[in-house]
Amino acid sequence: MPFNTKSLFSLRSWLFYAEVLAVIGFVVLAALYIRRGSAEPEPPPLSQVATFIEKADALFEKQDLVDAALFYWQALQALETDGEDQNISINGESQSSAEVRLHANLRIAEIYSHSSWLKDAKARLEHASRIQPEHTGVRLLRGKLFRDEGLLSEATEEFLAVLNKDPHHAETYYLLGVLYQGSKQLKSAAEYYSKAIENDPELRVISSEKAPIGILARLQLSRTYARMLQDYQFLDREFTDEDLAEVNRLESEAIRLLEAAHEKDPEMNEVVDDLVRLLFARATALEREDFETRQYANALRVYERIVELDPQEVRALERMGEIYASFLGDKAAALEMYRKVYEIEPHPTVLANVKSLEEDVAAEMGAEE
Repeated sequence: MPFNTKSLFSLRSWLFYAEVLAVIGFVVLAALYIRRGSAEPEPPPLSQVATFIEKADALFEKQDLVDAALFYWQALQALETDGEDQNISINGESQSSAEVRLHANLRIAEIYSHSSWLKDAKARLEHASRIQPEHTGVRLLRGKLFRDEGLLSEATEEFLAVLNKDPHHAETYYLLGVLYQGSKQLKSAAEYYSKAIENDPELRVISSEKAPIGILARLQLSRTYARMLQDYQFLDREFTDEDLAEVNRLESEAIRLLEAAHEKDPEMNEVVDDLVRLLFARATALEREDFETRQYANALRVYERIVELDPQEVRALERMGEIYASFLGDKAAALEMYRKVYEIEPHPTVLANVKSLEEDVAAEMGAEE
């Protein structure tokens, strides 16, 4: 049977046209999907604004910043559906659309600031500033952003503007104290830290800080006093009675502030570390006084406080053992201290002290019998 070239040609033509149609169909479908994917989604309804803000605020308080930002953005999108300013009930309080928009923009700017996205934070803060340029939150965050950029004069100006409008703003006093402490203007720093403590009696939690302002201000004020104490070490003259009185005052105040901070937040390691360091300095000073007036009993009480703060503080336990054994003549108490030291650090030298004291205590008990 002869081969039909005409049929073959027709088959090839059909296949070619089929392929062309398939390609055209694919292109059309792709275009439709692209158009659908690139189309702007419908903004959420205005009625959802309150829900978005309430969810965002709750997440922000829990420091779930990513999800909080998402809900703040949804609230802003919903507000765009109606250009008129109207009241919105949020957590039972009536707020205008402008107030809600200001709040959402500020929070988003704060979240960007937490993430060190300074450019984005400044851009979003500008939106908030257009709504209410003199708002305390706007100027406070602007000051923080200036601070993060190293523009300290500009940051100070913004913080002072906040205090001019709200003279009881504890966080701003604290932030100014940090700026002045950083520039070694210690007296000014101390004044602002004291104001921060005074204006935060309830120890309110601030989302941007690791602890309440009242505690942080006590910690930093104590460090400021400690820095002032160091300055006295470099005085090129004999100490006057006034100098000694001021040194004693600064040391006592530094310790008092840390004790107060520790009472309010016992879990804050920075407070414990600083307090232990200052107490060691005090105990050492008591031991170094003139031979006839050395206050070993007082030094012992300071070391006991150190061990209360940190039961694993071997240096304090060792000093207590030495004071009991060498100066107070209480070998039994000294033995107890060295046994605690050996439990923490089982060193041969410590064991030798334990064995020696055990013999001494046994001999004393034998002599009494």
